[in-house]
Amino acid sequence: MARRIKEEAEQTRARILASALDLFSLNGYSRTTLTDVASRLGMTKGAVYWHFTSKEALLMALVDEMQEKFSRQIDRLMPKDELTFTAVADMMTRNAGEILEDAKGRAFFLLLNEQVQWTSASMEKIRTELMQDERCGPWHAFKHAVANDIRAGRVRAGVNPDRVAHACLALWSGLVHARIAGFMSEGLVETLGEAFACVWNSIRIAEPASA
Repeated sequence: MARRIKEEAEQTRARILASALDLFSLNGYSRTTLTDVASRLGMTKGAVYWHFTSKEALLMALVDEMQEKFSRQIDRLMPKDELTFTAVADMMTRNAGEILEDAKGRAFFLLLNEQVQWTSASMEKIRTELMQDERCGPWHAFKHAVANDIRAGRVRAGVNPDRVAHACLALWSGLVHARIAGFMSEGLVETLGEAFACVWNSIRIAEPASA
């Protein structure tokens, strides 16, 4: 009996999160209320409050859910051998393609970039947990990859790995957002591939010309 109640509560929580994501993406976070979320599901506002104490708590639960999903995707795609710039760039390009094919991922990406006026605390959580996680965050992956390439003599010694990592994340985020929001008609995977190739060509040590 207790197990069934727990499962039903988890299912209800998942339904509330899905409804909130749809409404936040459609109407904007500021214009959506917990009453709207409840009405969409045929629930009372009190039932929603039982699971989430505030609209911000609901939003951060969405962030946690998508952070876990994003981390699983990145962990699955992460190169198993020594990190290199080209391998990490390929990983992030494939991840972008997966986001584009996932309706929930697209909705969350638009929410993240367009629909919310983030507080400093919330943005810090997103930055440290979603993008800069030391285990599988893409910023650390790019940073370590560039450092490895420098040690291996593939990248110039004066290149700053931190700056390259920030630049690559900005490219990735900007192009993914542009494609999902409809500002870019070109293929996302192909465009990202060319953008990362430009970064790589700007930092790598050129091969000596053959005689």
